[in-house]
Amino acid sequence: MKKVTSILAGASLLLLLVVNGCKKEETAVAPPLPGNEFLTTVKLVCTNAGDPADIKTVSVKAIDGQPVDYSNATLNLKKNSTYNVGVFFLDDTKTPAGDVTPDIKARQNYHLICFVVTGANLTVTRTDLDTNTPALPIGLTDKFTTVGVSTGSLNVQLRHQPNAKNGDCAPGSTDADVDFPINIIN
Repeated sequence: MKKVTSILAGASLLLLLVVNGCKKEETAVAPPLPGNEFLTTVKLVCTNAGDPADIKTVSVKAIDGQPVDYSNATLNLKKNSTYNVGVFFLDDTKTPAGDVTPDIKARQNYHLICFVVTGANLTVTRTDLDTNTPALPIGLTDKFTTVGVSTGSLNVQLRHQPNAKNGDCAPGSTDADVDFPINIIN
């Protein structure tokens, strides 16, 4: 009986060693980060908060291999006004043109829209926040506030910042970078 017990104990030990020896090390694989969006057009829709009939829509289109289209880019805003602004991103290589804005909204924790005003009496305030902790601005909806008559430019950049978004424009890469001529008028 002792022999049978010893044989069973030895066989069990051998089986245990074989099973454990065949296990592969499990390594956690991080999901791939989303890549940059393919964009051809940046569009701004500006609605005067004090005069809802005063709506300005401008866009800059840049398709590879073609000259940049600034034919609808000049933004004329009234002085001493506040505008509610929506920023939209399109892919005009599709027919019909594809609106990429919902994709950017869905990936809001990876994106930041940056604005740089040069020369014009304009202040830009982002009004939407993502779901990061703490919540950080996105820039798909904004307030543009004007004061005196002036001219200048507005640079709009969509920054792609997976795992780097901190509210600052520096981290990440650029999905879009366009300039809008701007006039603050009477």
